[in-house]
Amino acid sequence: MTSIDRKIITQNILKLIDSNGIDDTDFANLIEKSNRTLARIRKEEALFNIEDINIASSFFNRTLIELNSPKIKIEEDSRNILKQIHKDNVAYYTIFEKRPSITYAITFYLLNNKQFCSSGMIVDEIKKFFESFGWNYSSSYISSSMVRNSKYVSVAGTEIVDGNRVNIYKARKIFENN
Repeated sequence: MTSIDRKIITQNILKLIDSNGIDDTDFANLIEKSNRTLARIRKEEALFNIEDINIASSFFNRTLIELNSPKIKIEEDSRNILKQIHKDNVAYYTIFEKRPSITYAITFYLLNNKQFCSSGMIVDEIKKFFESFGWNYSSSYISSSMVRNSKYVSVAGTEIVDGNRVNIYKARKIFENN
């Protein structure tokens, strides 16, 4: 039998949190830990304990064997799959009802939008795109998130809107779906 590696399990749980757009505060509350504790785990200063792992296993619908695997497989539509699985579990379902993290929205939705990848979009268009999924992010939050996610997004130019110069954001070439 393979031994349990809490470091691998912790890394996989963090990947699952990020790839499902789960807010760190929501996950910390779920496992009854502080935000500070989760921040320490993200910095590799601590690991999830057995109780946390059991909750994560249930929440992400993963076996201990899957969580202990060095190469965990995450389905493309994982968030919606989990939302459907947990539709009768109020404690879990309400987390999926909230808007996802903006990094998730950018990575899994915006970077798959043909207009964003080919010609780019201004913040107002990105805001409307996210609103089509029921996710409301402020324009300033979107704008600062574009800068924070410069690994995936670049400024492709500017245009004048209502007398103001605004940036046109576009997927970096390596992320275009062309």
